[in-house]
Amino acid sequence: MGWTQPAALEILLVANLMQVFYLHATPETIVFIKPLAITAAWAASALLVISACGGSGGSSIPPISTTFSGVAASGKAMANAAITITCAAGSGTTTTLANGSYSTNIVGVTLPCVLQATGSDGTVLYSVTSATATSSNTQKANITPLTQLLVASLTGMDPASFYNSVSLNPGKLTAVVTDSAIGTAQTTVVAHLKDQGVDTTSLPNLINGDLVADSPASPYDVVLEKWNTTQTNGGTSKLPANLVLKPAAQNCPTLRSADYIVASPTPNSNLASQFSSFSFDASTLTAKFSEGGASTWTADTQACHYTTSSSEIVVSPAGIILARSLEDGVARLRLAIPKQTLVVSELAGDWNALSFEKDDTGKLYAGHTITATLGSTGVFSNVSYCNGASIASTCSTPTTTLSIRSNSAGGFDLVGSSGTDNWTDRIAAYRAGNGNLLMLQVAGNGSFNVWTKKKAGDLPAVGTVSSKSWSLYTDSSAIGGTLSTNYSATVTAVDAAAGSFTRTVNLADGKADYSETLKINSPRPGYNFRAATSTTAASDGRAVKIRERTSMSLQGMGVSVHSVPVQAGIAAERFQVTVDQP
Repeated sequence: MGWTQPAALEILLVANLMQVFYLHATPETIVFIKPLAITAAWAASALLVISACGGSGGSSIPPISTTFSGVAASGKAMANAAITITCAAGSGTTTTLANGSYSTNIVGVTLPCVLQATGSDGTVLYSVTSATATSSNTQKANITPLTQLLVASLTGMDPASFYNSVSLNPGKLTAVVTDSAIGTAQTTVVAHLKDQGVDTTSLPNLINGDLVADSPASPYDVVLEKWNTTQTNGGTSKLPANLVLKPAAQNCPTLRSADYIVASPTPNSNLASQFSSFSFDASTLTAKFSEGGASTWTADTQACHYTTSSSEIVVSPAGIILARSLEDGVARLRLAIPKQTLVVSELAGDWNALSFEKDDTGKLYAGHTITATLGSTGVFSNVSYCNGASIASTCSTPTTTLSIRSNSAGGFDLVGSSGTDNWTDRIAAYRAGNGNLLMLQVAGNGSFNVWTKKKAGDLPAVGTVSSKSWSLYTDSSAIGGTLSTNYSATVTAVDAAAGSFTRTVNLADGKADYSETLKINSPRPGYNFRAATSTTAASDGRAVKIRERTSMSLQGMGVSVHSVPVQAGIAAERFQVTVDQP
């Protein structure tokens, strides 16, 4: 029996064989009428009518369809963005139009839902819906940097991590995303925006407020543009949303009150001491260490630069900390990242690594490069290990099986297994506000690897100026050098056929000093190579020795790592970390 106008008797008996509760006037309308007692004999005879129509052969009421709509905009409309909607029960996908708007119907969902918008440029933003259904079965949810902040406030997590955790367990949405919690998160975000000079008076609701992207006449778009400008000018555009909402140090917008994981590669040490954590209070510049003790940082006149009694510390535009620390009178290189709760599947993809590992003698450290694919279950494949970091390095596929698993203490374990040679390293991972990922790996013998997602580099345009940076190296005995300043550089020529560009390295006053040429995607995609050569400084006519160096930029982090082999003027191999200055 198809879905046709039902007989009154059918509907009465579906409700209750002994009472009348509902009457279907049409297939779409249910009309409540007063309960009436009926006789058992009448009910029994009526069952014959139901049986003739199929009886218990299926429900005659179709599942409810919910319409989801809104606008995805990062500041500009996210045209042709992929929208994924994951609800407490049910899910769906759609694509935005040129103006960033979307609309789709999903049947049989249970609210609330979390939404993800992935733009063609790699931008990923998140939002949520109300937990309460509307009478019209519609849910409006914009997806913007402002809803990104709301999700971070609502969950206390990086929005991407929350979304991925929901994908594994959609049922957790009902406990976290309540209308009351959404209201509290909205209040928190609005207060933060106000503190940053962004007036939201004209925008009563971040999730379902009216938004026309790229329109000065749209109050939502005006607030969104103001916030983006504030982040850009304030140097916080690379911070994840959950960190943006935390208190900042007075002289460094990217140093926030948060928990940090520290990678401390040290020879002749143990793994536990090389992988620690601390909690940082940005208002007092105090770090409290997990193993006990605390230190107070003293701000330098230079933004994002600090000192303690034993350390010199700088902070990158994405909140990554580089430190030169004196331990037992020996300088060591230290890296720290804000602690995040990531799952293994979030790290899936192709990766490049630059490493500084114990050499074949087991005494000195040397640079190497690694390329590998990490699967969603944590198993590495397509591993290419290159013995050395230069273009002359030989690469091979190791027989060791490599896999990553979560560690209950935070971060991950990297497990290597090859029968008789089994080992475990520790890994800390971090996602910046632009969605880029990095991993820091430390081994028990003090070897360490820095990983970034594999991506071929692009040639810069002539006239591109790189910012000033800090630089710290550690030598083949894992002894750190001094923290130095690199001044800006300006691209003067590009050779597309050779895949290289030439730039002038400038002095502190911005005047050109000497030129150097770098080849992109060499020795492999994602790395840059600078050959050794000699030149003459334009500033004073002195001879300049340009040393061979293989570099890898940590995408979206404001950090690069470099491997410098033994050569004229360099008696021992070096591993160098460069951090962009604000």
